[in-house]
Amino acid sequence: MLLWADLEAYGGGLGERARGAIIARLVPRTGVAAQMFYHMSQDLLRELRDAAEPEKIAERVFAFLTADLPLWSRQGPFPSPISAERFNRGFASPAFKRVVKYLNRFGYSDYGRDLAGRLQARFQVTVNMVDHLVDTRNKVAHGDPAVSKTPAELAEMMRLVRMFCSATDSVFASWWRTHFCSIR
Repeated sequence: MLLWADLEAYGGGLGERARGAIIARLVPRTGVAAQMFYHMSQDLLRELRDAAEPEKIAERVFAFLTADLPLWSRQGPFPSPISAERFNRGFASPAFKRVVKYLNRFGYSDYGRDLAGRLQARFQVTVNMVDHLVDTRNKVAHGDPAVSKTPAELAEMMRLVRMFCSATDSVFASWWRTHFCSIR
């Protein structure tokens, strides 16, 4: 389903632009949410967490320090780009709850509330359609022969998904200006 792929690319692209802006604008790390640091290093931190033997724990600590120590400071801007592959790990499905969790990686914990305020009465139907799109894509991917959509259903799906993306752009941009453009 092309629409699903577009929605997934939209979410990843939004994150890519955000991470790129943090680097390009030399945003000080003092204003960066703690969870963003975690997600930059989540692969190494999970390996460290899962290690049980002292030798393995020490190896994981050394790997973390070697790879990511320059990122883990509250002083100055980030010294290098933030890896999209590592930061985006776990964000494979653009279902609404996953988008909420993904934007929280940047520290945007009020996204769901802000989106509801932006969409108002259209919020629930829009979110339901995003989730329905993901569910439909999963059924198609798993070979469900009963999945079919009429042209009218597809047009409505596209309209609501565009509305979702537009409203997400609006609330995320507003939050971004408040949290990242004002710190220097």
